[in-house]
Amino acid sequence: MIILDIKIVEVTTKRDLDSLYDDWALTLEGLDLASIPEFVNWVMQYTTFKSATVRVYVTRGATMNKYYGLSGNNRYPDDLNIVSIKNSSMVNSNAVAIPRFQVGGRWFTDIVDNNAVRNN
Repeated sequence: MIILDIKIVEVTTKRDLDSLYDDWALTLEGLDLASIPEFVNWVMQYTTFKSATVRVYVTRGATMNKYYGLSGNNRYPDDLNIVSIKNSSMVNSNAVAIPRFQVGGRWFTDIVDNNAVRNN
């Protein structure tokens, strides 16, 4: 499938975060916003998307800190970009399960759960 459009969705609510968590979104921490098309193209090396418009979710560190109560060394810089693509938007998200480690990709669930353990 040819990508016609990348739509950036800013994540600002707990409901938005829960949606990423429930979907096990593929996530990169610290990605520069200008690199989002490169991230989408990287995913396309392994699988296609179900729609010509790919939604890419951007969460700021401040949002993560606020809703997950992150503090101390576990706190994100407020302006850090956390960029996610929902697995449900991919035709075969399992195809990126192993290659994601090459680019530092993690599932959003792992990020949240690991932060919770470290925060306690």
